[in-house]
Amino acid sequence: MLPFIARNIFKLQEQLLGRNSFSVLSELLRSERLPQEQIRQLQLERLQSIVRTACDHTPYWRQLMDDNSISPEFIQSLDDLKKFPLLDKDIIRSQREQMVWREEGKRLQMVRTSGSTNEALEFYTSSTREAQINAARMRGHEWVGVRRGEKELYYWGSPIELNKQDKIKRFRDWLINDGLTNGFEVTPARLKGYFEQWLQWKPKCIFGYPSTFVLTVTMAESLGINLKELKSNGLTVIITTSEMLSEVDRQLIADGFGVPVCDSYGLREAGLIGHECEHGTMHCMDEQLILETINPETLEPVDGEGELVVTNIVGPAFPVIRYRTGDIVTLSKEPCACGRTLSSIKISGGRAVEFVVTKEGKWVVGYSFIYIARSVPGIVKFQVVQDKIGEVRFRIVVDERFPDDGEERVRDQASKRLGGDDLIEVEIVDDIKPAKSGKYRPVISKVAEELYSKRDFTA
Repeated sequence: MLPFIARNIFKLQEQLLGRNSFSVLSELLRSERLPQEQIRQLQLERLQSIVRTACDHTPYWRQLMDDNSISPEFIQSLDDLKKFPLLDKDIIRSQREQMVWREEGKRLQMVRTSGSTNEALEFYTSSTREAQINAARMRGHEWVGVRRGEKELYYWGSPIELNKQDKIKRFRDWLINDGLTNGFEVTPARLKGYFEQWLQWKPKCIFGYPSTFVLTVTMAESLGINLKELKSNGLTVIITTSEMLSEVDRQLIADGFGVPVCDSYGLREAGLIGHECEHGTMHCMDEQLILETINPETLEPVDGEGELVVTNIVGPAFPVIRYRTGDIVTLSKEPCACGRTLSSIKISGGRAVEFVVTKEGKWVVGYSFIYIARSVPGIVKFQVVQDKIGEVRFRIVVDERFPDDGEERVRDQASKRLGGDDLIEVEIVDDIKPAKSGKYRPVISKVAEELYSKRDFTA
């Protein structure tokens, strides 16, 4: 479909769903270069509105404000947001039905996310909130040269999305130039088929998880597939999401596809938080969110690196105020060469639960194990599993290149990485399935998840 026609069909679709996404997009493109003082004033006005909405329409927030002597009239500055106690997943689970404004607008519906620990979290959304998220995503894509209506391929899989691939949805996706390739389980045979489809369809952008792209590049190399051919067929950018994108992975993906890699960061329950611009700065969606960082142990505000806390100021159907994300980030207001005045964010430590905890109490970031997998030839997939302190199991899928002493090399390098006398097991398996969310989890540590849920960092 021609991009201009596809863009207008998508606009019509949004209107039919009660989402004014393109009006919001126009507003965002105007506001992204405002002086920071004006952006802060816009945030304050929207914060005052969401607090008033929460008080007037949701029993949970009204009771919380009464209990903490907070009145909407008392919100006179952004600092007043700190009068609210922190919100977490457990509160949302237990109080969800008391947190929703059911009469807010069109298409109120419950949605579900697995989150970084694969624990399901259910909450409500509406057309108002979804329009904001869609507009923010469209703006982020425009920053890196992809306009709504141009061909975008979504390389991922969730059971819901994949099960909807019937004739009607395929036709609708064709009309709006959206494509979907199942990244749930990538095999050599499937990848060969995918590549031929991509060459024929000629996407301008491919959007998906870093781990899936890394697997694709590695597998394509072993199969003799030259992914750079996609560039000569119209591909201009890879956009990643949902997982920590290390600089090593960014370079590997960029080298494999021959195009730049841009990252985006969001949480389904909080909204799109950041998107990289053409200069590599991950700008925050300041018009839609207020971001803070706290010390995850003391819960006190910090200026440097800390756990991200999000307040969504454009989601009235389900107010989210001072929500703990569990992600470790650094916020900044340093200017960017692109000229946009929005603040920026760096994901400092990946998902806070994706660590291995040693007997000595060290929290070793899971992405460091990628270097082990890459240093030993023949490792196609890997996963680090920790069920208890002092024991770590490396599950690996290997091919014919894996050397006779491969298991010993993995064990030795893992021991050096952990830096102690933890028991390390290496298990060769036929395959490693993704989680139900569709994401490959390089690290599954029940120890880290349990300790983190207790805010216990001293084990």
